[in-house]
Amino acid sequence: MTMTTWVTKAAAQLTICAALAWASIAGATPSTTYWAPSTTYVQPYLVPHITYDTYFWKGTITGQPGSPLYPVDTGLTIGVLPFDALTLEVGFDLLLPSPDPWLFNAKAGIPEGLFFKKSPSLAFGIFGVGTKGSTDTVPGTDYNVLYGQAQENLPWGGYVSVGGYYGAGSKILWLGSDGSENRAGFMGAVAAPDINVNLPGLKKIVLVGDVQTGENVFGAGGFGAYFYFTDTIDLLTGPVWFFDGALQPGQRDLLWTVQVDVDIPLLAPRR
Repeated sequence: MTMTTWVTKAAAQLTICAALAWASIAGATPSTTYWAPSTTYVQPYLVPHITYDTYFWKGTITGQPGSPLYPVDTGLTIGVLPFDALTLEVGFDLLLPSPDPWLFNAKAGIPEGLFFKKSPSLAFGIFGVGTKGSTDTVPGTDYNVLYGQAQENLPWGGYVSVGGYYGAGSKILWLGSDGSENRAGFMGAVAAPDINVNLPGLKKIVLVGDVQTGENVFGAGGFGAYFYFTDTIDLLTGPVWFFDGALQPGQRDLLWTVQVDVDIPLLAPRR
């Protein structure tokens, strides 16, 4: 086999793997700031959180090769521990259309000030736990991303969060478009103070941004705005930039996201 043939075959194989991989990873996260689970926030006890996330851009029509569109991510996350000092959420994402649509996640959190005055809140979790294992040549959905975050609420509102992640899943899922392995990276986020609008139908706006480094399918950053229609219903929108656009739908460096989130406070006191 000549070097040219080998390079051509390797490039073709990598393209197929990337196409299969990005069909499985949109969303697939516990409570997030923007793109990544870059926050220590944990869903409250027995409060279901429903999400509907889309990522898209102008280009080839849906269903055709090269379409710049992720599968639609619908998911549910709920808090399962009734404690103040230790919280835990579990959830799933259902990505369709996709041949293996189920991805699971969990996150444990410790509140701010637990260990000493003004100690940061902490969170540790896993996401991207799929149901299909990978082989050496065909990617599955076993990303198994482990992560940890520390977060400090700011005196004037908002927060800053820093942490990192490690992709414990199959090697083929953590290859960049150049064939290099990129399993780990930094995760960080900033949320601005609430902009209280208090208009009929729009309560407040919150500006946020975060980043998850790494030349892999998860490596991206972006910023946008949450529009809170009520305390429990909001819409998030803005751009997402990728560190390795060749791994993304349509090989795009940028996609736009629109995300609808609904909390259902089942245990809230009745009036």
